Amino acid sequence: MSKTLIKMYYRMGIYSDADLDTFVEAGYISEEEAKELKAK
Repeated sequence: MSKTLIKMYYRMGIYSDADLDTFVEAGYISEEEAKELKAK
């Protein structure tokens, strides 16, 4: 899974905060990247 796609889909509302947590656990994005997305 591409970091760019995760970020784009999150901003579009396709992924939720819970999805971001799953991606962090799977190693697709870092904890810091997830926090930055949630803050926006």
